[in-house]
Amino acid sequence: MKLFDLTGRVAIITGTSRGIGRELAHGFAEAGAIVVGCARKEARAEAVAEELRAAGREIMAVEADVTRPEDCERLVAKAVERYGRLDILVCNAGVNIKKKAIDFAAAEFDTVITGNLKAYFLSAQAAARQFIRQRRGGAIVMNSSNASVAAFDDLGPYCAAKGGIDMLVRALASEWGPHGIRVNAFNPGYTNHSMTEEGQAYLAATSREIIARTPLRRMAEMREMVGPAVFLASDAASFVTGSILLADGGWCAL
Repeated sequence: MKLFDLTGRVAIITGTSRGIGRELAHGFAEAGAIVVGCARKEARAEAVAEELRAAGREIMAVEADVTRPEDCERLVAKAVERYGRLDILVCNAGVNIKKKAIDFAAAEFDTVITGNLKAYFLSAQAAARQFIRQRRGGAIVMNSSNASVAAFDDLGPYCAAKGGIDMLVRALASEWGPHGIRVNAFNPGYTNHSMTEEGQAYLAATSREIIARTPLRRMAEMREMVGPAVFLASDAASFVTGSILLADGGWCAL
C-alpha cells in the first residue's frame, strides 16, 4: 500500500469548506499529506482545518478566490512559504446554476464557466509554475463530472464547463508532461450532496429515478470520491496522465 502513501507531500485542495472538498481534505490528510485548504471565506476553510488539527493532522487554511489569478498565485506562494515546496494540486472548488438553457443570462453563463473551467486553469497554471521551478514534477487532480460525458437537462453551461475541464486535462497533460507534471481528473456522478439548496431539493425529489438509472442502484457518498483522487495524486498512478476516471456508479456505461 506504499504506492498510495502521501506522507509528507504538500497538497493544495481548493474548496475545502464543504461537500466533496471537505471529504478530500480529510482523506488526503489520512493518507499522510500536508493539506493546504482554501475557501473564499477564511473562516470556512479554518473550520475544516480545526477538524483536522483535532485529529493530529497538519493543515493550513487560506482565503482565496480561485477565479482570480492573483489569489491562485498567492495560494501557492503561501503553501511554499510555510512548507518549502508543493507536490499536489486538487482542483475542486466549483459553482453550478440549474436552469433551462433558453433562460440562462449571459452573466450566469459567465459565472458557471468562470467558477469551474477558468478557476481550474488558473489554479493549475499557478501550481505548474511552482512545479517547474522545483524541477521535481507534481500531480494535478481535477474534480470534473460525468456531466462532461453525458448531457443533463437544465445543466447546459455546467456540462460545457466540465467538458472543457476534461479537455483541459488532456491538453495540460500533453504540454506539461515533459516537466514530470501529471494531470488527471476524476468524474463523480450523483452524490448525496449538492452545491446548492435547490440542488439538494432536486436530489430528494428525483432520487428514485436517479437510483433506478444508475447500474449500482444508489448514489455515491461524498467520501467515495477520496479513493479516486488519492489514487491519481499518488505513486500508484505514476504513469497515468491525461486520464478521465469516471466515478459515477456506471451512469455513463449505459
